[in-house]
Amino acid sequence: MQSRGRRSVLIDDAEVFDRLCRRDTLLEAWTRVWRNQGAAGGDRVTVHDFAAGAHHKVAVLALDLREGRYQPRPMRRVDIPKRKGGRRTLTIPSVVDRIAQTAAAAVLMPGLEEEFEDASFGYRPGRSVQQAVAGIQRLQRAGLTHVIDADIDDYFDSVPHDGLIERLAQSLSPGPLTELIALWLAHGAPQGRGLAQGSPLSPLLANLYLDRLDEAFARRGARIIRFADDFVILTSSRKRAEEALDDVENLLRARGLRLNRDKTQITDFDAGFQFLGHLFVRSMALKSAPEDAADFDQVKALAALAEDDAAHARAAEAEAETQADQEARGYAPGFRTLYVMQKGRRLAIRNQAFTVEERAGVDTGSTGPPARWRELIAVPHQRVDRIDLGPGIEATPEALDHALATSTVLCYVDGFGATRGTLAPPLGPRAGRHLAQAAVIVDPARRLALARIIVLGRLRNQRALLRKLCRERDVTPAPVIKAIATLTGLIGRGDTSRIVHAPSLTSVMGYEGAATAAYWRGLSSLTHVDFRFARRIRSDDPGPGNIALNFLSHLLNRDTMIAVQAAGLHPGFGALHTASDQHDACVYDLMEEFRAHLVEGLFVYVCNRRMLRPEMFSRQPDGGWRMRPTGIKALIRAYETRASSLITSGERKTRMRFRRMMIKQARDLAAHYESNTPYRPFEIDY
Repeated sequence: MQSRGRRSVLIDDAEVFDRLCRRDTLLEAWTRVWRNQGAAGGDRVTVHDFAAGAHHKVAVLALDLREGRYQPRPMRRVDIPKRKGGRRTLTIPSVVDRIAQTAAAAVLMPGLEEEFEDASFGYRPGRSVQQAVAGIQRLQRAGLTHVIDADIDDYFDSVPHDGLIERLAQSLSPGPLTELIALWLAHGAPQGRGLAQGSPLSPLLANLYLDRLDEAFARRGARIIRFADDFVILTSSRKRAEEALDDVENLLRARGLRLNRDKTQITDFDAGFQFLGHLFVRSMALKSAPEDAADFDQVKALAALAEDDAAHARAAEAEAETQADQEARGYAPGFRTLYVMQKGRRLAIRNQAFTVEERAGVDTGSTGPPARWRELIAVPHQRVDRIDLGPGIEATPEALDHALATSTVLCYVDGFGATRGTLAPPLGPRAGRHLAQAAVIVDPARRLALARIIVLGRLRNQRALLRKLCRERDVTPAPVIKAIATLTGLIGRGDTSRIVHAPSLTSVMGYEGAATAAYWRGLSSLTHVDFRFARRIRSDDPGPGNIALNFLSHLLNRDTMIAVQAAGLHPGFGALHTASDQHDACVYDLMEEFRAHLVEGLFVYVCNRRMLRPEMFSRQPDGGWRMRPTGIKALIRAYETRASSLITSGERKTRMRFRRMMIKQARDLAAHYESNTPYRPFEIDY
């Protein structure tokens, strides 16, 4: 069979781009995206969300594309199981990007179809698995007896962008469409390699990059039948098959790809082989089990994911309604804290409710009348899970008894917000969970694996916070740019992540330390000048900025302690943080994923909004700094507002309050310890 070979006249990029930008082209693409009902991308906008005002949004997209203002939205990455085991990563563009990419595929397809070989059957109009099967049978009848059943190693994740753009330039003249495709490639895989499995344009580009392979075997004695990245090569003898196998390996290597020799075999029709869901043996092609099908239906996978998303969204909405009903009845979702911080007050009891009282008279001693107290507030124990008692705050014996009887935790707090001691109910029957925790901690490999996960979660949230804060500014300070670059380099992606491949706990902590040092410099540059700090200090006269950060960190520490206890975990057994005396390592582990949002981001917010001001701090006779009660109140109010706010997290767009999220994460951590269920840190969706 004669190869179609290279085209003599290039497709006019400018003309094709003009057709892409037309409203009718984009509206037709929107209709196709709507019909496929795929999942939301990284911006969480579903096809149903986009449908409201779709014509106007498409018109805006057309104008943005034509005038060069278009920028891709965030992408969503989801791991789904493969039929034959393992996981497949789908990288899903936003709805608006899918519309643009669907339109690009539509206007490019006719021109590229003129070049594609007859041996290619996948992702092409009017071609099917059945036709590929018939093609194999036709070649067998022509006398080809031996078969190379080949496998390209991670094809979609391995396509080099430079090579693909070079191949595109052999079909398309330089212009805005080529630049747009290059932008999509870099956005989906910044490391310069890979096609997003989830993009409507990827199948066309995948075929284009393998077209030269098809041409090579159209000119040889061996013949190829290809369906996307799955292919077989048929020859007239085993010797010719061995020669052809070497040819395939060299051709792929020249294109930056690799043949998976472990999954590639030379066989013949007598021995039989599986391809495209069919068993070829002698002169028969029998349909085999569905799980043996090699082709991957991207549209069906995305539609199934969208249905799954919708089910989770309905469940989350129902849970939110339940939470609202519970709140209206006075039940706190997660846990609620009562702060008694002002000197001259005490915690007491009235009618099985905790009360906060202040002195209404002076205690004249044992010979005079007793002090009189005036009640300020009464809180039923059902509406409070923890009570923080500041310096000098009294608690009556009845209040202490009631706290123990109702499992209400009392935390004694010093003037800097640090926990001095805790009164908590005795531990329940959780020895088995503690032993499971200890088993992971004393196993170096399992402890290292969990420590890597915790640090990755911390670094991702640090980067997310810096990016969010940058969006609120006209100019990004140089320390922030450097911090984001440092974090991105350490986070990496898959095989490029230095954290994932860190060989020891020491190296993990070293990477975390390097990232955090850059992060603090960046964060300080985004903070009001009154509260900037040269470095993060937790003791020894740290200054107003560090005092405020420490205070917020202590609040988070007590919240995560409650979550750890609620999940039945031992607070002293940590993976990233080493178990030691008077050190709640597990609590510190769980804190890592919440610090960026509930401590550092909140700190920048209260400083820049002037909720926290220099006059809320005072110099002490010894030269150190102290935070005044006004500053303490401001931080507690801000922390409570944020800790009780609804947030969105994870692949499923889960919406819950921060404190409920802490309990969920603590329970997930317990499941990791007990059943080795992979732990996933909380990552907020800004």
